[in-house]
This record gives sequence, C-alpha cells and structure tokens, in this order.
Amino acid sequence: MNVRKTKRLVTLLAYLLAFLAVAVTLFPIFWIFTISIKTQRDAFAVPPVWFFQPVWSNYLRIWQEVGFMQAFRNSVVITVMGVALALLLGIPAAYALNRMTFRGKRTFTVWLLVTYMFPEFLFIIPMYVLYQDLGLYDTQIGMALVYQVFVLPFAIWLLRSFFADVPVELEDAARIDGCTRWQTLRLIYFPLTAPGISATAILTAIWIWNELTIALALTFDVAKTVTVAVAGFRGYAAIDWGGMTAASIVSIIPMLIFAAIAQRYIVEGLTLGAVK
Repeated sequence: MNVRKTKRLVTLLAYLLAFLAVAVTLFPIFWIFTISIKTQRDAFAVPPVWFFQPVWSNYLRIWQEVGFMQAFRNSVVITVMGVALALLLGIPAAYALNRMTFRGKRTFTVWLLVTYMFPEFLFIIPMYVLYQDLGLYDTQIGMALVYQVFVLPFAIWLLRSFFADVPVELEDAARIDGCTRWQTLRLIYFPLTAPGISATAILTAIWIWNELTIALALTFDVAKTVTVAVAGFRGYAAIDWGGMTAASIVSIIPMLIFAAIAQRYIVEGLTLGAVK
C-alpha cells in the first residue's frame, strides 16, 4: 500500500511540475496577448484588469502601418532561402566530414564549432561595409547569405551526428553495387536520416525567423524582417504597446504552427540513433 501511495505521489508531483513548467513558459505569451487586446488605459492599470472588453483593432492596424505586411513576407522568403542554402551546403559537408578523409578535416570541424560560438555583433560592421560594396545591403538574398555564417555550422554539426548513425556497411554495399557517392547520399542517407534532416530544417528556420541583431544592422526598408518591424513600433518619445504586442503575437504564430505540425519530425530527428 505504501508503494502504491508513493507511486501516486511521484506521478502527481511529476504532473504538477510539468504543469508549472508549461504555465511559466506560456504566461509571458498570454500576458502579451492580453495587452494586445486591451486599451492603453487597461493595459497598464494597477492592479491588473482581468475582465475587460477586448479591442481587436490593433491586429487590423498593424497590417497597415510601418510596412508590417512587407516585413512578414520578407521573413518568409528569407527563412525559406536560408534553410534551403543551409541544407544544400550542409548535407554534402556533413557527409564528407563523416565518410571522407582529407587534410585539415579535424581543424575544419573544430573551426565550424568556434564560428558558431562567435557573437553576432562581431560580424555586423565588416558585413555592413562588404554588403554596401557588393550591393547586397537591404536585400533578401543578402540576409539569407549572411545567416549562413551561423546556421550552416549548426546544420553541419547536427547533420553530421545523424549521418554517423547510418551503418557504414550500407554504404559499402551500395558502393560495391556501383553507386557513386552522390547516389549513395541520395539513395541511402536521405531516406534513413529524413527525420534528422527535417529537424535540422525546422530548428534552422526558427533561428532565422527570430533573429534581430543582424537584420537590424543590414536592412533598412526593402528587406527588413518581421522582428525589425516589431521593434519599429518603438518611437523616440513613446511606445505603441498595442501595436507592438499585436505584431509580436502575429510573428509568433507561424513558428508555433510550424513547430506543432513538424514536432514529430523534431522528436524523431533529435532521438535518431539514441536506441540501437
């Protein structure tokens, strides 16, 4: 009987901790949402106003001000291009680091990790000067390219761990049957590591979508992203809290939907090879 009570107590405690973790995670989003549908007076009332008449005008207004629609579209395009480039370059690189031997391989691998650890602001000034000279400043392709400095090392390291779980005997058998390295990559590695590749694409997309520092420095109007547009609701003398919070909620929704739809691939990818 004591054992049963102990198990029930442990289970109840686990559920309470999980509920608390979810509540702590979601409360900031809930609070931002409530501000977005309150009047300016109710939003900062002390004590907080919990019962109020919702105001949805902020969500209609943001699509008409400060180019929010264009910024939202820019983020979609830049994210798609950035993920495509990261996978296009990262998959062959990860395969080469796993299955090929070449001079400087270890140095290159370590350098990838070191590059990913650099703070973003170190690249802003040199990239600003370079992009002005090359005509890439405030362009979508320029943003997709500069993001590779960070997402490509991350993608290579993640894909490398997934490819390492593929038995080398499968590749040897394919090579004996006459497959080239590209055919082996396409016929053997792609199907077996599809969840890992999907997880890499998802995590890369989330990073690009949420990035602000580089976008703030290398865009002005034409290619500004949704994070820059959200920051644009902050003026010199005042902050449009209704517009900023509404824009924040709108910018969060695509990634929430994307992650919810693809969560199965994230779990499968991140646990790939964990049990053999």
